[in-house]
Amino acid sequence: MQSQRFLGLLLSVLAVVWLWLSYKYIPSSNTPGEPGPQAFPIMLGCALLLLGLLITLSDFSRPASNATAQSETKKESASVQHELRIVLGTFGLLMLYAFLMEKIGFLVSTPIVLALTLAGLLKIRRWSFIALLSSGITLVCWLVFVVLLRVPLPGGSWWWLV
Repeated sequence: MQSQRFLGLLLSVLAVVWLWLSYKYIPSSNTPGEPGPQAFPIMLGCALLLLGLLITLSDFSRPASNATAQSETKKESASVQHELRIVLGTFGLLMLYAFLMEKIGFLVSTPIVLALTLAGLLKIRRWSFIALLSSGITLVCWLVFVVLLRVPLPGGSWWWLV
């Protein structure tokens, strides 16, 4: 299918941009041999790049017949639009999250982005569920990182609000 080929290439390009940003803006470890803060984002970028390449290559290796290719053309266009909306929406939400994290910190930006993800991308319309899930995930992350692991989370630069 052409849509898988396109989305695989799009995922690969986004992964390369992600890897470049991870190398450029996230500091590496001060101690040789330790993973440091770059490790997890780089692993995610490599996994996304591998996934994009596998999707693209699997589409090229699949034989297509003319009869099924013509019948699937209409399904493909609707599927491409839906998948493209999800991929670009996810990328946009990640960029918004990075911006908000710097400005207003973890505790405020996380529930906002989670609520936008649930309502915008996943089309969940029960606001009580969205509020409980986004605040619950934020609370659990805060408890794990700040209380249990004693890792400071971004506080944001609040001075611009005053």
